[in-house]
Parts: sequence; C-alpha cells; structure tokens
Amino acid sequence: MSVTAHRTGVDAQVPAPRTEPRAPARVLRRVPAHRPPTRRRVVRVGASRVVASCAPRRPRLSVAGVLAVASVACAAVVGLGALSGSVEPMVPSETTVVRVQPGESLWELAGRVAPGSDASAVVERIRELNGVDGAVQPGQPLTVPFEG
Repeated sequence: MSVTAHRTGVDAQVPAPRTEPRAPARVLRRVPAHRPPTRRRVVRVGASRVVASCAPRRPRLSVAGVLAVASVACAAVVGLGALSGSVEPMVPSETTVVRVQPGESLWELAGRVAPGSDASAVVERIRELNGVDGAVQPGQPLTVPFEG
C-alpha cells in the first residue's frame, strides 16, 4: 500500500520550511565612552552651519547722523571756549591805600581787602598798581583794590 492511499486520522498538514530570508537579529554594540549613552551615532548636519550671534545688534548711524553729532559737539566746544575767555576775574575797581601789617604777605592782604574776589587776580592788580615784584615790608603803604 502506498502512503497516499493510506490515511490515518490526521487531517493536519505539516507546514513546509520557509524559503524567504529572515531579518538578522539585532546586535547590541557597546557605546564608546566619548559619546553619551543615549546616542548610538553622531548625526552630521552639513559642512557649513549658520551660528546665531548672541551679541546685541548695534544700530548703524548714517553719514548725516554722524556729521550732525560731530557738528553739535564742535559747536559746544567752541562756545564754551569763547565763554571762558570772555570772563575775567572780578577785581574791585575802587582803590585805597593800606599799610602792610607785620608777617602779612600779598596773598593775605588780597584776602583782607577784597574777600569776595579772586585772590590771584587781586595780587596781580596790587603788583601792577605799586610796581612790587618781590616781598613787601611791614608798614609799607600800598594802593590796593578795595571792596566797599
């Protein structure tokens, strides 16, 4: 008797072996120590990347704006220079004759006769009025500008 003619009570057929290739099993590789453990490979972007600058942008000034600022600064300097030359130290116009006290210098005399004026300008005026170049003697009469 042949195999095909003789059947047993088994209706199930045995599946034939697969002929299609199977996907290879995943192999876990150890991650090198220089990369974080969550990244398995380095992702490359392109050769040239645009990096945003963190520095704040400065507004550009036009040529007219620069010239306007420069002209205002120049006018301020010239104006202040003109004002400083025109202001002369205040020296009283009235004069009087005083005697130099013992131990008194021209600076102390200027402070005594014209306390509200610039002492250096008063000393210079006393020298002009009296022709004094050096020290003064006690009791010497001098013509001095006087505040009344």
